[in-house]
Amino acid sequence: MIAASERLGLRYRRPEDTASIFKTYTGDLGSAKYLARQPHIDVEQTERMLKKLSTPESLASNGMCIWVIEAIRDGTTAGLITVARDDASMAVHFGIGIPYRGRGFAAEALALTAQHLLATGQTADVRSFTDVENAVAQAALVKAGFVLTGRTEDFYRAPQLGGECRDVFRFQFRA
Repeated sequence: MIAASERLGLRYRRPEDTASIFKTYTGDLGSAKYLARQPHIDVEQTERMLKKLSTPESLASNGMCIWVIEAIRDGTTAGLITVARDDASMAVHFGIGIPYRGRGFAAEALALTAQHLLATGQTADVRSFTDVENAVAQAALVKAGFVLTGRTEDFYRAPQLGGECRDVFRFQFRA
């Protein structure tokens, strides 16, 4: 386990995680609405992504890694946290599977991630961003201890929103 709270654990992928992550998150059309990617077309696409990016070596070799968010009580995958090097800071992003939404898991996983990165000396600054229309993600970031630091125009293209350039709000962890 990379880090854990009473309810959640952050860890690298296990082979048995892939199907549920695909079903509840990476393959879900609605989950990709504010992402710079299309939903995954099959479970194999999710497996390839996790094999490449969810290992102890991923951050050093790829500049990013993905941690599985595990709901400890039932031992299931609740979502994913992506950690990426961003100049002198670390950027964190999240996705919560459909059955786990609305339960505070995103905010808890974000705070756990930021606290872990800071406590282990991996960075002195943790940041994130989200689409200006993604109010749910904004609320999770604020609840996790992130503060709004600005807006960047035309930051990314969202295939699910017609491929248009989208603005984002930027956040910094301060809790």
